[in-house]
Amino acid sequence: MSTCPSPVAPSSPRRIYAFLAAEALSAVGSWAVIVAIWGYAAYEYGAGPADVALFGLMFAGPGVLLGPVSGTVIDRVGPKRTLAVAKASGVVASLALLAADDFRSLALLSAAHGVVSTFTHTALQSMPPRLVDDDRLARTNALVSLTDELAIVAGPVAAGVGIAAFGFRGAFVFDAVTYAVGLFVLPLVRLKPVEHAPGSVEGAAEPRVGWRDALDGWRLVARTGILRRTVACTFAVHVLYGFALLAEPLYVRDVLERPEEVFAALQTVFGVFLVIGGLVATRLGDRLATFGWIAAGVGGSGVAAVVYLGTPYVAVAFAGVAVWGVVTALISGPSRTVLQRSSPVAVHGRVLSTDFVAGSAAELTGIAAAGLLIAAFGVPWAVLAAASVVVVVAVSLDAADRRDRRSASPTEPVALASVD
Repeated sequence: MSTCPSPVAPSSPRRIYAFLAAEALSAVGSWAVIVAIWGYAAYEYGAGPADVALFGLMFAGPGVLLGPVSGTVIDRVGPKRTLAVAKASGVVASLALLAADDFRSLALLSAAHGVVSTFTHTALQSMPPRLVDDDRLARTNALVSLTDELAIVAGPVAAGVGIAAFGFRGAFVFDAVTYAVGLFVLPLVRLKPVEHAPGSVEGAAEPRVGWRDALDGWRLVARTGILRRTVACTFAVHVLYGFALLAEPLYVRDVLERPEEVFAALQTVFGVFLVIGGLVATRLGDRLATFGWIAAGVGGSGVAAVVYLGTPYVAVAFAGVAVWGVVTALISGPSRTVLQRSSPVAVHGRVLSTDFVAGSAAELTGIAAAGLLIAAFGVPWAVLAAASVVVVVAVSLDAADRRDRRSASPTEPVALASVD
């Protein structure tokens, strides 16, 4: 009788869709609670611009500080267990917001949400290679991205409905419920075990990931060309996102000279076309899962940003923000597929957390750069400068990738990168 363990049967597509639907609902809840916290701070405690910026740092800061830790935890205990613990913590963090009775406690509890988001985001992104076979990986990654893209559209709507019906605290309860739903649905999916590296002894125990291995993701990215270029693209485009976060309301107010309703309409158009782009990405799957498409999406984001924020014409702004929504959706899923296929499954948590940290740090960098450049040159010229740098970076990285692929021997297979 064979003593080899039977392979884990893959989850059925129906179970995977149910799991991703629950993740989409959870993402909507997370967006709703962000909107509610900002509104609660402004209306309940009279928070000013600096105070609201503090909440932004509370959400983004944990991603920068805890990224290496989150990746290590995922590779140590597995993405599914990490996601389960993070969701249970999310329920507690959301309900704890009900007890906030001053500005300081609200800010501290917001930081708890930032911590939960850091672990849930990277754990979810680490699951597709263990959830489906490689021929379905690109499409599954696109569906994971679509959960976030739907939340950008539906999250503010859910927040508005919940606040109107139950007050700001109603959004906190809604977020806790969405975390609980995700926790309830999570057991539906089964993950494949990590495959042994070539040459290893079949049946040998997997090497245990230690805390000293937290920087392995950074080391692997630094010495692997395709990983390094992909993370560089992530950094570049997220600098542009952070830049736009500060530039957009100033552009509508000072350049278009339109009321806040136009700003809201532009955000809605971006969200709608982001979802459309996400649906296109799920349809095309592997055809977009190349570095060339990632670089094209990053460069296209730079061009779209100039069209959107570079003219005094409202119609042009709407066209630009629509294009930006579509090309943004063509970056997230394909970039994760390239990262996953170019690194061993055993280090996916650390590699993807490296990408997450790069994006979080880049957004903070973009916000800081926007404040300086817009003050000196105004919105259109500042955006043109930032977007031009992003386009140059994308073109240069794509040229480097093409050069590396031409120099690679066509008769030898490309070996997977490994951690020393």
